[in-house]
Amino acid sequence: MDVPSTGNQTESRALARSSAATSSGRGLMLADLPVRLTVNDPALAAEVSELFGSMADHPGPHVAEIVVDAHAPAKPAREPDEVYEVIALWRDGEELLVDSGGPLRAHATRTRAVIGGAMGDGPLGTALLRRIVHHVIAHLLSLNGRLVAHGAAVGRGGSAVLLLGASGSGKSTSAYLASLSGWSLLSDDLVVVRRSGDVLDAVGIHRALAVPPDVAEADAAGIELDFRGRRRPAVTLDAGAFRVAAVALVAHGVGEGGVEPVGAVGVARAFLGSTPAAGNTDVAAEALRAAGVLATLPCFRLLLPDTAVERVTGVARLFEQLAQTAGIAS
Repeated sequence: MDVPSTGNQTESRALARSSAATSSGRGLMLADLPVRLTVNDPALAAEVSELFGSMADHPGPHVAEIVVDAHAPAKPAREPDEVYEVIALWRDGEELLVDSGGPLRAHATRTRAVIGGAMGDGPLGTALLRRIVHHVIAHLLSLNGRLVAHGAAVGRGGSAVLLLGASGSGKSTSAYLASLSGWSLLSDDLVVVRRSGDVLDAVGIHRALAVPPDVAEADAAGIELDFRGRRRPAVTLDAGAFRVAAVALVAHGVGEGGVEPVGAVGVARAFLGSTPAAGNTDVAAEALRAAGVLATLPCFRLLLPDTAVERVTGVARLFEQLAQTAGIAS
């Protein structure tokens, strides 16, 4: 999972707060879910600080808690229900067990998650911890009425465009460049989608943006051993809820790129494939209902220009075209 960030000074203060989290815990807002974070293992404190550091504080009551401990939860004896490369998942009703393929594991219910064990040295251990936290966050949010989609989102005038696509498709690039032309950046990787009848709202999960070096500012911080060479521009994410008004499947195009209509079935499939906690029956049913609502909205394929220069100058035009077609006010 990527490092949350709302700018360098804010991030430094927030990381200091999170590093000081002890058995007394720290209240924070995970998207719009009040959560208490407790770090009992000093060996994991620094990484946990980066993962949760700049999420907003929440001094009031919490709905769920995340405990980081030195002891790993026990792994089930049976075969896993789902496997994502080296990450294995076991589900039993509202319970989730996540295994990293090594000594780091997590166990989560609707209201409590325990992450424990040895992270290991170097970037591989860090990456595994982040992926485990990704699944834990999705589980907690999804079982508390908040679907989590692997996607990006931008907003304007109270309306949001949900951006879906595989890793490397250009979701982060699209969202970041749209934010430079006046759109609010909700998230570039994980988005909470809440349904109320036939209406969907999008709320971003605050994590540090990671974009290709050819569209980032020259002074943007690098990411250690990131195989895609991405960088972290200092961008403030919007914590508000925006009404989802359109969906775009992001892909790399040719020339100047373009915006074209796409079938609702393809959008529904992309959304269902983006919800990492949909292995739970109740969550999967809600994901289907949300996908049905998305299918009624304006659906597009957003094709990015094929060179960095054209992307930097052309994405604003593409989003304006999308907004006008979808009826999103400026």
